[in-house]
Amino acid sequence: MSRKRILIIHNPTSGGRSAVVMGAVVTHLTVLGARIDIRVTQSAGHATELAAEVPENSQDCIVAAGGDGTVNEVINGLAHLDAPPPLGILPLGTANVLAHELGLPKTAAALAEILFNGKTRVLYPGSIHCEGQPERLFAQMAGVGMDARIVEGVSGPLKRFIGKGAYVYEAARQWLKGGLPAYQIDIDGVAQQACSLIIANGRLYGGRFVAAPDADLSQRSFDILLLKGGRIDMLANTLALTFNRLSRKNSVRVIKGQKITISGPVGEPVQADGDLMGRLPVTIEATAKPLIVIAGQ
Repeated sequence: MSRKRILIIHNPTSGGRSAVVMGAVVTHLTVLGARIDIRVTQSAGHATELAAEVPENSQDCIVAAGGDGTVNEVINGLAHLDAPPPLGILPLGTANVLAHELGLPKTAAALAEILFNGKTRVLYPGSIHCEGQPERLFAQMAGVGMDARIVEGVSGPLKRFIGKGAYVYEAARQWLKGGLPAYQIDIDGVAQQACSLIIANGRLYGGRFVAAPDADLSQRSFDILLLKGGRIDMLANTLALTFNRLSRKNSVRVIKGQKITISGPVGEPVQADGDLMGRLPVTIEATAKPLIVIAGQ
């Protein structure tokens, strides 16, 4: 069934060619017969407000046009609706991890066709609750340790200027600092320890890198990667991730789970979908309410 009523929530600060790609996709959708409504975000968190304001049954799909952070905000807005319409993604950001996970095409014409007439699949988000912060949903992954410190340290202007290079620069800076602590972790009632965690809801990490090959967005569970934190370990983990072999390393433990509590060290950063969400302690759970997302394959 074609989606003829489409609301696009657009973050104009995402990506260098945002306006060009947006215009091309909207043109193709209009030719296909869709009625397009565009809302432009004005600040951080605005996409959540715009998605939450959508009246029930008023749209055939809501499209998050931006990066992974914009997608995350829209998902949190849709969570307030009893029966949200399918979520579409127009990838305009730096990494676009969820778009890669869903197999979305690159060209404007193909993206428009998928949004208008593509198949859907189920996505079970994770919920993340840092002490002193409201509960938030995330789509793809969360992390504590090295990747959370990198996310916290990345400069917004540098990210807009050099894209993924900003993460490489910050990773090198964090590696030089060293000193990752041992985190106190509970996974489904069993105590664990690690110097970094990746809580994977999907397979991909940082773009197209396969961190958790057995993770499945359509399953209500996570693949939790427990990593060591010495400088040699950090370099080895980065190299293994580059070759899609991180989960196969002997020093990396992968545990299936639905509820993760990380109690300390208190104050360490927590990231989800590439944005800082708060600080430890944190509870992360697989949610019982799924979203419907538009997929490419």
